[in-house]
Amino acid sequence: MRRCILMLIILSLLVGCSNKKSEANTSYRIAVITMMQGGEFWGALKNGARSARSSTGAVLEFLAPVNESDYEGQISAVQRAIDQQFDAIVLSPSHYTRLEDVVAKARSSGIKVVLADTALRNQSGDFLITADYRQIGKAMAEHAFTHFPEGEPINALVIGSMPNTTSMTNLVESLVQAFSERANARIISATYSFTDEAIARDITRNALLSDPSINLVFALEEYTAHGVANALGDSSNIHFIAFGTTQFEIQLLEKGVIDALVVVNSFNLGYRSVMAAIDLLNGNKPARKLVDFDLVTKESMFSEEHQRLLFQTFQ
Repeated sequence: MRRCILMLIILSLLVGCSNKKSEANTSYRIAVITMMQGGEFWGALKNGARSARSSTGAVLEFLAPVNESDYEGQISAVQRAIDQQFDAIVLSPSHYTRLEDVVAKARSSGIKVVLADTALRNQSGDFLITADYRQIGKAMAEHAFTHFPEGEPINALVIGSMPNTTSMTNLVESLVQAFSERANARIISATYSFTDEAIARDITRNALLSDPSINLVFALEEYTAHGVANALGDSSNIHFIAFGTTQFEIQLLEKGVIDALVVVNSFNLGYRSVMAAIDLLNGNKPARKLVDFDLVTKESMFSEEHQRLLFQTFQ
């Protein structure tokens, strides 16, 4: 009897080990669908996803339209993942309502959907991983205020990228709120460039011509920042806070043209999004934790922590 019990215990341990090995080696097929093909932010996200692939054996396919404003192109990418019966989709929706129907369709087909960086307004994915964009907006405003003596008028131009994403909406609303609470501070205009460098340049030039009192510009996306920088030149009387980690922006930060760069850890965003998808497929609950960010200045840019943020190829 004891011998039989011992054999049963050994057998159950072997089966358990076999199941764990099978689970670990499962090659899930995951579609990673970003807002656009290019850009440092999306490049770092994809590098993070590749790192997760290396550690798990998942099979990834990267899909994206050429431009962030190509909503139909992103919808088609999600539909392709549905048609090809992917196990999961990591999606950064470029519009908070127009992607809702196709996401619902994916989920009803049994595909796990992890939303990365931006959410949907009326439709939930299976999981969301993002940064706290309201906190980012507050941090940007507070940093900007440090460049102005108490009581000095602050007249800001805010240029976002896409108007119909939850992250950009939260960011702009947070900036507006922070300015409403500061005496002698106002936002002259809050508008959008649709990630077009030329549009951002023209918006900046026209705004400065129509209102010379503007002394602060926020550029909330890397291509937008490039356009603003081209419009400002080496002007020293306008403070400039930007999003991004492009080589051009980093050079402008070092030269003092940009006062601070806001950097979201998009490598970590990509890594955790793929790992969350795998957790969901394995029946596990992913950890809920916000993606980290920081404001990098000329004085702090060479610290080890900020060097990792600025150059997110590997973590």
